[in-house]
Amino acid sequence: MDTRIWCEFAKPLEVCSDHILDIFKKHDVTLNYRLDYGEDSSEFYKMLEIYNKSGIPVSIWATLSDDMGYWVNEQNAQNFFDYIKALLSRIESKGLKIKGLCIDMESPLEDIRRIGSPRNKLEPIIAYGRMLTSNLNKSRFKKSTDIFTDAACYIREKGLEGYATCIRHSYYDLRFGSELMQNALEIPVFKVPWDKYNLMYYATMIRNEMKKYKKVNVDYLIYHQVSYLKRILNDKLAVSVGVTNIGKLGNEPYYECMDDFEKDIGILKECGVEDFSLFSLDGIMNNKARLEEFLSRMKNAKPLKPEPCSRVIRNEALVGYMMNLGKLYYQLFR
Repeated sequence: MDTRIWCEFAKPLEVCSDHILDIFKKHDVTLNYRLDYGEDSSEFYKMLEIYNKSGIPVSIWATLSDDMGYWVNEQNAQNFFDYIKALLSRIESKGLKIKGLCIDMESPLEDIRRIGSPRNKLEPIIAYGRMLTSNLNKSRFKKSTDIFTDAACYIREKGLEGYATCIRHSYYDLRFGSELMQNALEIPVFKVPWDKYNLMYYATMIRNEMKKYKKVNVDYLIYHQVSYLKRILNDKLAVSVGVTNIGKLGNEPYYECMDDFEKDIGILKECGVEDFSLFSLDGIMNNKARLEEFLSRMKNAKPLKPEPCSRVIRNEALVGYMMNLGKLYYQLFR
């Protein structure tokens, strides 16, 4: 089992506490550390030096500035590629090592905020409207795909891992043979030869999202989708799990019951998942017992197959019908 943990907000030297290093070594954890755009300070390089000496792998979760979109997408593809080339050059010049780069592929921050934290009733309509119209630009999508392909090859040539992360809704493109969802979200993922494809199956957030559909069994929804992803992506599949605390948006629901967390890990293990990234270290890093419990429960969870849910199958059939209609609509775009 490959265990990783995301860290979004902590300062570099805050993740160098003895208890964190000891727990990471004990559980063989890779730290996915988010580096603010242009913030590779002396403290950052000191953190890498400490982790290198401790034998703890670090992957850099490189995000861009908020005005560039924060997350990586087709709008900032070239900015991202230019940034990581310069960043890797500076890391190499200091004789430091990293495991790889985490490429967090999500829609631009402003679009996500319009949906998740709208300032008025029109903002979600604007965001969804763009997804169905101006976002669907095949030429721009292909150009960014080519840039990301060059980036993936560049990362691999450096002997590093390209760990691409995307929201779970990208599943539907693989399931129904499309690029429609990725193009609407402006995140070309599966046509780029990344080493790993990490999909976010944050059960706490999915349950919150699906709570109005009371008869949909979220456990089976996750099992059904991830089992298919495992068959298609095989050992390239990785899954992000959580969440342990709030993230960039500030309103993410998180685990309050650790038995629920262990059950969710068991479901993913039943699907054959072997690569897990826990979101996140922030909020639990100063609680040694809670940090240890999350990692222990990940390791010790037993495979668990949930009860089948006919509504999950029915709803996916309806989505498939809509995706087929969407493909016809997509033909109108160039």
